[in-house]
Amino acid sequence: MITFHDLLKSYGVDPQCVRVVRHGNKEINVLDVFQNNKERFNQYCSWQKENKYGKSKYLAVFAPARGTTSLFLGMWAVEGVTKNNELQKKHLRMLVKNDLPQHWFGEHVYYHLKITELMSDLSERLVIEWGKSTLNWVQIKDKNIVQIKPKNSIDDFSSYDDIQLSYSDLKKLMRDSDSNTSWVNALSSVNGVYLILNKTDGRLYVGSAYGKDGILGRWSAYSKSGHGDNKLLKALDPENFEFSVLEITPLVMSIDEVIDRENRWKVRLATREFGLNDN
Repeated sequence: MITFHDLLKSYGVDPQCVRVVRHGNKEINVLDVFQNNKERFNQYCSWQKENKYGKSKYLAVFAPARGTTSLFLGMWAVEGVTKNNELQKKHLRMLVKNDLPQHWFGEHVYYHLKITELMSDLSERLVIEWGKSTLNWVQIKDKNIVQIKPKNSIDDFSSYDDIQLSYSDLKKLMRDSDSNTSWVNALSSVNGVYLILNKTDGRLYVGSAYGKDGILGRWSAYSKSGHGDNKLLKALDPENFEFSVLEITPLVMSIDEVIDRENRWKVRLATREFGLNDN
């Protein structure tokens, strides 16, 4: 079985110079921030306890994935460190600007990190087995490689109840259906009622799919326009949207029946009064 150290060597990198880092989702949603706000993500990685990264030249950074696996995000070069007695007001402003805990200022050191092109072709594709213990989130231990996904692949479809699809992943799904066949098959085989969450303020939009290609066909419109021609969604940034499924219905169910179920969900969730539905 090929390991992460084997992979590093194939890229000409000495594994002894690399720390593997698995950030948790306590302060931020790691994958979401990495995809949508690189500056904030870099600042998040840069503030740590002194000597946390040791004398490593590189950090191989991972996000939590399914079970005990982790998803590779990229390789960061460690270009220096500013100790806490050397920190200046500009460093505090970085924390404030990026909505990170201000108590890190003075308690942590600031590592000067720079994302590299090294192994960038494997970003969001390489999956390793981290192990059961996630408390030790910075390690030098080798890791087994579980999977290298095709380009533009997202996690394999598991169930309709588990769907929490970011707008970024929705675009990947629609852009490269051959790399996401489990999703294509699942979403195109059913109609149903879906939910869009605007993560910035918690407002909800309820919609339904009853046309060609089921839910997949309806969601393809959002991947192209960001709003699917819905008036209240047009004023919002779709990068903050999360898609899920409230109820699935068979393709043979009539349009009127599907719309009736959609309206019941709008009432239950009060999306006309407090959400993003205008009818």
